[in-house]
Amino acid sequence: MWDDIRAQQLADNMRQDLDLLKGFEDEMRYETNPRLIAKYRRDIGRQRESLELNQQEYDEIMKSAQSILESHPVPEKELQDTLNAVHQTLSEIRQSKAGQASPQLMSEVEKVSGIINDPKFDSNHKLKYSIPIIPLILSYEGEVALKGGLDLKKAWQGLKSWL
Repeated sequence: MWDDIRAQQLADNMRQDLDLLKGFEDEMRYETNPRLIAKYRRDIGRQRESLELNQQEYDEIMKSAQSILESHPVPEKELQDTLNAVHQTLSEIRQSKAGQASPQLMSEVEKVSGIINDPKFDSNHKLKYSIPIIPLILSYEGEVALKGGLDLKKAWQGLKSWL
């Protein structure tokens, strides 16, 4: 959100810098006074410098926005403990009388088993953000872990509701 606002501000600044730069260049083109020509050259140099700094900051914001999601592995022990508990619960449901009495419950148990046993299933992400405080000098960076993939707690609650 802050990056979007800042990117819009920078884009607006760059448009204004370009307009001023064109104005200075047009005025210098028709000027004959050497002092005014030198003044326009200084003004043009300042506008180009301002434009370049705004462009650099804008490029940094766009670059950070493109690399927001990165892979973030789940600790293997935590994942294995959770999967073991789910496997145990699923086998208990298969052996229980409720599981034998409800074909719909057994169908859901098989769906969850298929998802859990899928060796290709992996989706975890990390959100990184950067807020420029003093452009090109100081910025605040942070990370937010995004857990993707199978919501085992929700799957467990769904199975419990069938019982």
